Amino acid sequence: MLPEPVAVLYRGGWAESRHYGSIAVTDSGGKLLYSRGVAERMTFLRSAAKPFQVLPLFTTGAYAKYRFRLDEIAVMAGSHSGQDEHVERIKSILEKIGLDEAALQCGIQRPFHRQTAQRLAQGGKPISPLRNACSGKHACMLAIAQSQGWNTADYTKIEHPVQQLMLATIAKITEFPAKDIGLGLDTCGVPVFALPLNNMALAYAKLGSQTATSATEQQGMETIIAAMTTYPELVAGSGRFTSSLLLAGAGSLVAKDGGESTFGIGFTGKDLGIAVKIEDGASRALAPTVLQILTELKLLTPTAKAKIDSYRERPICTFGGMPAGIIKAVPLF
Repeated sequence: MLPEPVAVLYRGGWAESRHYGSIAVTDSGGKLLYSRGVAERMTFLRSAAKPFQVLPLFTTGAYAKYRFRLDEIAVMAGSHSGQDEHVERIKSILEKIGLDEAALQCGIQRPFHRQTAQRLAQGGKPISPLRNACSGKHACMLAIAQSQGWNTADYTKIEHPVQQLMLATIAKITEFPAKDIGLGLDTCGVPVFALPLNNMALAYAKLGSQTATSATEQQGMETIIAAMTTYPELVAGSGRFTSSLLLAGAGSLVAKDGGESTFGIGFTGKDLGIAVKIEDGASRALAPTVLQILTELKLLTPTAKAKIDSYRERPICTFGGMPAGIIKAVPLF
């Protein structure tokens, strides 16, 4: 089995480029319901792991200790665009745990939100780590470390208790042995985890259906879903596909993108999880592919479909703004 074509760029009526990928759809028991390409492909979850990485906030008692709000949980589970509303939540989290932005080791990143980045540049203002897309995840890790009395100076290292807890959590919810999970380093400086795509789909099926092994884990899943679906703009940002999909889903699904074009979806009313990996890592192919899957598997209501349908095809324009091509998903059936 090899990755299959999932999206094509057409220019002048000709197929100029093809994006290959793999798709896995499972239930919360791990049964593979549908696949394209290589369902067992080992892939780094990257930021698609973030909703699961918030779970230890609940199992360690940090959530109860610091009384985090839903909007703060949403930004912890997100890869935000560095907008002011994102920064405000990160500051609030850090203040609650008695730290400031100096504790963040995610590094400096130009905000995804173009207008925010331009405003900061024009004003001559330095970019803070608070605007890093992963500052919410880092604030979550710091909150866990603080709640347990662990050292926060080296929380990004794989040997640190908080990263060992992240690894154990991912292994548990994906039902893939920790010893077999591949380790790498994310661009924000913390470990990332590689495992089969179908195990990633399994994790999203369990999250969406809230298939938990304890009352605390159940609370965590319920709260994470509520946070991401109530505050979709804090999970990504203005004009981004993940936020738009969460908004269109209106509580029926939970979704998260990851670096190098991974994507996971769980459904609150169905025992179903989806994982997608675009082989070349091109994010431009992701939205059309995901929407093709959701449409053909009839997982969107007509209302949701209408709200998100603008992402179905991605236009390619000249520097002058003239239409030059279009990216379309390949039909699944």
